[in-house]
Amino acid sequence: MSVVQQGVIRTPFQLSHSQIACNSTYVVLPYVRTTLGVWKLDQITAKPLSLEGHHGRVSASCFGHQALPTLLCSASDDYVIIWNIENVFKCLLTGKQITGSVIGTSLGHINYCSFNLDDSLVAICSDRTVHILHTHEERVQSILEGHDSMVSCCEFCPHYTATLVTVSHDRTFKVWNVEDGCIVYQSTIISSSPFISLAMSKAHEQVAMGTADGQVRIYDMSDGNDFRCLHELDVPKILSKYKETALDQRENDSTNKEPNFVSSRPSWQKQKMSHDQKDDPTEGATDLSEVGCSIIGLFYTYQPLTEHREDNENQFLQQSDTVVKDLLASQPTLVIGTTGGILQVNVKTLELIQFTDFQDQTSVAPGLGSLSTAGCYAFCQPNPSQVWCVVGSLFEPLVYVLTETIKSTIGNLPDILDGSLSLNESSPILSVLSSAPLFPNSPLKAELTPKVKDATTTQKGAKKMGMAVTTKGQVVDQPLTFKSKVRSSGYSAESPRRTMFQPKTNSSKSAPPTKTPSRLSNRKSAIKEYAMNCGSPSQLKEKLDIAEKPAAINKIQFSGDGQYLACALANNSAQLVKMPLSSGKGTSLVGHNGAVNAITWSHDNQLLLSCSDDKTSMLWSKSGNEPIMEFKTVNNNFSIDKDGSTAKLDKENPMFGQEIKLIQFYYVDKFILLVSGNAFNMYKYHLDPTKSDLKRYKTNSRYKIVKSFQMTEAQQITALSAINSFHSYLVLCAGSNKTVEIFDMNAAKSVHCFQDVHSAKPAHVICQNQGSSYASHPATAYDMFLTAAANDSIKLWDLRTKSCVRRYEGHSNRAHSCGLDISPCSKFIASGSEDRAAYVFDVRSGTYLHKLTGHTDVVSDVVFHPMYSQLATACLNGKIRLYTEP
Repeated sequence: MSVVQQGVIRTPFQLSHSQIACNSTYVVLPYVRTTLGVWKLDQITAKPLSLEGHHGRVSASCFGHQALPTLLCSASDDYVIIWNIENVFKCLLTGKQITGSVIGTSLGHINYCSFNLDDSLVAICSDRTVHILHTHEERVQSILEGHDSMVSCCEFCPHYTATLVTVSHDRTFKVWNVEDGCIVYQSTIISSSPFISLAMSKAHEQVAMGTADGQVRIYDMSDGNDFRCLHELDVPKILSKYKETALDQRENDSTNKEPNFVSSRPSWQKQKMSHDQKDDPTEGATDLSEVGCSIIGLFYTYQPLTEHREDNENQFLQQSDTVVKDLLASQPTLVIGTTGGILQVNVKTLELIQFTDFQDQTSVAPGLGSLSTAGCYAFCQPNPSQVWCVVGSLFEPLVYVLTETIKSTIGNLPDILDGSLSLNESSPILSVLSSAPLFPNSPLKAELTPKVKDATTTQKGAKKMGMAVTTKGQVVDQPLTFKSKVRSSGYSAESPRRTMFQPKTNSSKSAPPTKTPSRLSNRKSAIKEYAMNCGSPSQLKEKLDIAEKPAAINKIQFSGDGQYLACALANNSAQLVKMPLSSGKGTSLVGHNGAVNAITWSHDNQLLLSCSDDKTSMLWSKSGNEPIMEFKTVNNNFSIDKDGSTAKLDKENPMFGQEIKLIQFYYVDKFILLVSGNAFNMYKYHLDPTKSDLKRYKTNSRYKIVKSFQMTEAQQITALSAINSFHSYLVLCAGSNKTVEIFDMNAAKSVHCFQDVHSAKPAHVICQNQGSSYASHPATAYDMFLTAAANDSIKLWDLRTKSCVRRYEGHSNRAHSCGLDISPCSKFIASGSEDRAAYVFDVRSGTYLHKLTGHTDVVSDVVFHPMYSQLATACLNGKIRLYTEP
């Protein structure tokens, strides 16, 4: 059990809506009427130290931030007193009178008090104003006013000592500079409920605010970011989902035998029907609505960074993987105290780590049965793995002292990164770079080799047609005629050859010797590297209208060498644009009868694949404008009639029944992956560029299906991604059932499934960290991938830990499918948006660095240049913009 009760303290009155204080050593509570009691946390059952000095009820108290001296501020309607705890214990031992320093008198009813970082100032919230008092003398430095209702909380920023944040019942927050005596920022009305709690993060420049309706909003406090909202957390929704999952788990673990549920419905409806037959999952949420989810306490915790062990002998062979370690190692936690329980939430991913429900007797510690509803909270963290929670009851004069274990979201990071430990022993660690050899029956061993016709068969067929055959069995080229004899002289004899040009070879002047390039110059021209320490692209360099008439651009992708940009358009065509965009050179690929959904390059940068709503896919050459091969039927294209037209209808080889949304090369161009419906097919193919002069429309290229993989619980595959730049066994698929499934193509099976990847809608894009031919990364960097969904944020996942490691918010995405891309240096993430802008995020920070404005329509896709720090953006009005590093 993660929550342990350390003791219960009875107070003279109920402490609901009062501020109580605790630090890593002491806890301070009202003891007898106007007297305060000081308890040591390790001696919570002993008699407390009494502090007398107030004439009225103490409504707020807090500890300072410095270890020595330990200052305590207690406030009531009559006095504000500062106590030095070390001096208090000395007076107790020497028998002297215990006194404190009065720094304020008759300030009215005080709701909250807070020290600044060096404990030189204390902020006192009294009704609608905030008084800034000196801790060493009775002097008011400044009075802050401006809120239209009671100021509920205030906290000094640990990163900017003069910055003070206040929240109020008027549903706004304000940022003040107490040194200059000015207001820095004031928000509009944000919530429908008042702000009642506040917490500052010591590790990051962030502030969390809680409201009475259960919403937690996290704002950016860093300079120059305009105090924008980073994350929004809906606690009632999280708890409702948690209780539904817990109810399902209890039903699955129950030993009662239930009748077998048999249904003839499709697989995606079976699950729904089976849930309908069960008990109402909202039955467990009734207690939640009765108790409420008001956020009355917030506290940031932080776990120390785990050092990744390295082999000293092979350090020179290892590359820096600090980005991966920063993403995985330090996972800050936000402890949320509600009226009904205590939550631990991962700040980077906003995922619930654990929940202690005061209403559920099976999840709470012994003795907490009487604590049904909390009225106030105080938190402290004496060590990295434990949090002390002081909880005051809402209806009784009791205070419960609890300890809660901080659960790690990653586990043993060094062993996970080394591959020697799995989070789940039943499932091995997944990695894009697999060290296992191909299985004997692996589908990846499949190849399509054309059949070579027998020589005797060719001779017999040629003789029947009246064609001449040589002794070696080869057919002799003959004139195309309908009679055996033709009187035209052009066919009977060859014209004599004439010498049209003959170079001079007897010239006395010797030619200049050619310069042989040195080995060093050849190496410099051949080797190009991506600038790993580059900045993010934010300066507009070029822009281009891709078509004469506005046409939506669905997908863009650079070739591996960065020389071309391929665009999939909604006007039934695809465009190849020669870089730079200002050159105006390009090729139009016309052949589809529907909107082109996607286009992708081969690894050798010579071939392209396109797929369309016309239920076909085409394979193109970079140098030509006619398709080399067309995918129309599911299994193969072997059955082509003598005229070269499309195959006849065949039940065993039907045409694609749905639009082809996704297609790409796989396994270094050996296979092709094609998505249609809720399945993706892997094809082997053979390209034969030769064509007949009379039947140029007839292709000799062939494809054949190797294996089909299906997401049985989904109606549609919404996104697909696989590495093609090197040999990888894994293929990632997102389904309409909000899952992401990992397929091992070597074993030809599904190896893992991420449930509820996004809460609102299924993921519409999966972006793997594929790097570039001009940049190298450690092996662990390739195990990261991104997902994005409408009405939700961007999430970064790690295959090894099988968990979400970061969340990115700020862009607008509610209806359209906006693209994603990771820079070749793996430091930046780019995303399209519906607010006519593109966003560039920092992988580590979780917030966007630049908002690239100037677009005139929805930014549908983005892509980084593989060689330079450049970003291309595409809009639904057919316009492309290229940004570069300033």
